Amino acid sequence: MRWKAEDMEQIIAMQEYVDTLLYPVCVSGEEWDESWIKNQFWLERVCGYAERQLTGRLFLFQPLCVALTKEADEEISYMFIQQNIQALSRRFTHCIVVTNDNTVSIELTKRGIETYLVSDPPEEKADTKAFLEKALSESNRIVKRCIALWQNN
Repeated sequence: MRWKAEDMEQIIAMQEYVDTLLYPVCVSGEEWDESWIKNQFWLERVCGYAERQLTGRLFLFQPLCVALTKEADEEISYMFIQQNIQALSRRFTHCIVVTNDNTVSIELTKRGIETYLVSDPPEEKADTKAFLEKALSESNRIVKRCIALWQNN
């Protein structure tokens, strides 16, 4: 999602209904290669489809890209994400971090943060029907996760 001024006006108008935050976190290595771009695109596409299906109830936050090196202190990334979620949870009843990294998902879950581990991007090119179908299928799983959260409250 690319935010515009009109988006904020719409969000403010729908404020009392929007209670769920979707926070995409894409984790990649330090090499800026095709895989890095593909993972980012896949995560944005899947979350964007989920947002469209749940318009008026779900807010899609800007994606966070985390580039990890072998020497990186992953704890800093976890603390940053946790801090963001804690601040945003004052506004949103439900916050879900959608990530492509299993380690991040596990660590954030241990910290009491709701996470969703997105599947790996498909091999098909982004402009194919197969890619679109897989993206829609993955976004449907996120939608079901959101609905389950709402039903439990």
